[in-house]
Amino acid sequence: MANEPSRITDNLLNVFNYCFVETVPYAFFKPNPERDIPVKLVGKEYHCSSCGKVSVVKYKERPLTYYSKGKLAQERRIYDKLGKDFPVMGEILDGKPFTNEAIGLCRACAQNEVLRAENPEQLTVNLSEQLHRADELLVAKARAAMEKSLTDWLAKVEKPEDFLQYNLTDFNALRDFICAVMLEDTSPEAEILRAYREEIGAIETRLQQLLEALPEEWKAYAARSTAVFESMNDKMYHEYTVVFPAPGQLPEDYYIYRTIEKKRVLMFLEQPRIETLEELLMEVGFHGEWIDLVTNRLESLAQEKE
Repeated sequence: MANEPSRITDNLLNVFNYCFVETVPYAFFKPNPERDIPVKLVGKEYHCSSCGKVSVVKYKERPLTYYSKGKLAQERRIYDKLGKDFPVMGEILDGKPFTNEAIGLCRACAQNEVLRAENPEQLTVNLSEQLHRADELLVAKARAAMEKSLTDWLAKVEKPEDFLQYNLTDFNALRDFICAVMLEDTSPEAEILRAYREEIGAIETRLQQLLEALPEEWKAYAARSTAVFESMNDKMYHEYTVVFPAPGQLPEDYYIYRTIEKKRVLMFLEQPRIETLEELLMEVGFHGEWIDLVTNRLESLAQEKE
């Protein structure tokens, strides 16, 4: 087992975000006064068009963020829909704090209006998000099963001396010991992988059927977490154009009505996914918290002996 997750899970997340969340690519950026506008961007407000809920997100503080003129024009239109006064250009250029706005549906309203939709356009997005959740949960479930096998083994140890035979004198010895315990019985992880492959197989088949009848582009609601970064350029993202939410805020999903591209959905659908138990174990990797489980058990046994 590797110390860090391999590329399969990370790649799936990156492609999913490119398809449904932050859809502009990374590119070199040099501010151009003819097209780029420096803005003192401080936060974002998400407005639910159904129930009226407003979620406020604070951004990490930074001197300036560059908007493209196209992105700023989009922002003006949202301000107009909300009945809010858009600052004049002089105020923006003078560094007046600016708040980004978005209109969509909160998760509670989307539950009834979006997530139960049966039309092919929305169903395709919903199934893609379901596939994404399955990808993310696979590794989490496997890690939980591996940790359970370790804690179950440790619970059976009755005295500190039982560890002496394993010569746990350094990190490598501890790591090898933990891996050996976890790999002694991998049937729980194998069952998790089997269930995952069965679940995503059905989703992939249904998505292929839906995509055959859909045009190259269509409109649908797609979830966007309030915790993800966002580019203020409508063509690309770069350190000068991207903003990140400040830490310590509870993330929420808002469903934004946007353009969906068939070629991107196909890209996400056709990405390599975990197929073998070896790949799954490599994705989970090795975690330092597992060493803490062993040392904590040793300490508790020593205290019991006293």
